[in-house]
Amino acid sequence: MMGEEKQDVLLRDYYVGVDLGGTKMLAALIADDGSIIAKEEIPTLAKQGAEAVLDRLGSLIEDLLAAAPGGRGVVRGIGVATAGTLDTAKGVVTLASNLGWRDVAVASVLSDRFACAVRLENDATAAAVGEWLAGAGEGSPDCIFVTISTGIGGGIISGGRLIAGVNHNAGELGHISIDGNGMLCPCGNVGCLELYASGTAIGRRGAEHVRRAAESAGSGGALTRLAGGDPNRVDARLVAAAAAEGDAEASGILREAGRALGVGLVSILHLLNPQVVILGGGASHIGEPLLGPMREIIAERCLPSIREQVRFVASALGSSAGAVGAALLMVRDQK
Repeated sequence: MMGEEKQDVLLRDYYVGVDLGGTKMLAALIADDGSIIAKEEIPTLAKQGAEAVLDRLGSLIEDLLAAAPGGRGVVRGIGVATAGTLDTAKGVVTLASNLGWRDVAVASVLSDRFACAVRLENDATAAAVGEWLAGAGEGSPDCIFVTISTGIGGGIISGGRLIAGVNHNAGELGHISIDGNGMLCPCGNVGCLELYASGTAIGRRGAEHVRRAAESAGSGGALTRLAGGDPNRVDARLVAAAAAEGDAEASGILREAGRALGVGLVSILHLLNPQVVILGGGASHIGEPLLGPMREIIAERCLPSIREQVRFVASALGSSAGAVGAALLMVRDQK
């Protein structure tokens, strides 16, 4: 399958894909078939400011080029995947809370440094393209990528085309409302899917349990023990670890999150009728304690004619999906 790293490619012209996150940035040299020639990940250090971050990103790309097989190459184009509100036409991050950025002209900074075209894209959308063209959705003209992480995001491929929307904000799957009387989301909606099924939601529910146990002087089970009684230490991974030890409360949290995920996916399946749903993001690695309840809801509520045609698969590219997809969007722009 494409997307695997190659050690024997002697190319001199490269595309660069970048996944720029609030904590880490990953840059990769990508061949035009999506194969990864080289990649490296470093801390973003967002608190240093946009100028410093983009300078570090530029140095990272230069280091990758210098160490590439066959010697330093030429960058034909750079694709940058990142979260936040983007003006993709101008290549500007208009607002990114994870980076602390407002109106940062990413494309022009990198274009001036490397004398090439630069494309900016939503990170989940780019990851969907990476999985579609070079990963778990390869060969499928109708697939959806769902990332279950800090939030829930996604990307939509329908009829062999990326559905980006008028300003590239299509695929905000985490903000589908599954409870009209539910919690208020920072986005302004109520009952958003990611409030119930994201890694953040799982961690929040776990922290609430540990806090209640401390207030009632109860044992709190494995979750409280693993957290050392500190609710601030609880995240989705700790909840999953407690569930693996048989903690009933932790297992219940994962089951409720999985069922919520299923409710959201039923609406998505009914709307888009995909052939493949690709699940990625850190929380997707929890596996059956989360995904089993998701499948139960889909089996109960999804129209059989739609449910029977869809396959659920794990991401093949993992953390590289966004970088691969961003680079391949650049490749498609130039063809």
